[in-house]
Amino acid sequence: MFLAKVVGTVWSTKKSPDLEGVKFLIVHPIDLDKEPTKNVVVVADRLGAGIGEVVMCAYGKAARTAIGDQEMAIEAAVVAIVDRMDLAGAESEELRESARELRAGDNGRR
Repeated sequence: MFLAKVVGTVWSTKKSPDLEGVKFLIVHPIDLDKEPTKNVVVVADRLGAGIGEVVMCAYGKAARTAIGDQEMAIEAAVVAIVDRMDLAGAESEELRESARELRAGDNGRR
């Protein structure tokens, strides 16, 4: 699993039938190292996460289990919307900032 910040939404009018009704988000993984990640990941979301929120995501079988269909053509999914993170000694400014934002209240919900 990995932590990520939701940075966008993917819209698609044509897709595989098993993906009908599934919302897709663009997330920016939060790295625990000093360097922020440079990659983004597209994840399936059935929990209703929004832009600016911090989410916990899973890959593979865990992602398909969270969505509820082992045959679904997805590789990653939101498995939780994070309410709070408590950190000790994290070197990543990005991670510390995300934790501060969560402790301040609404996890990006407006």
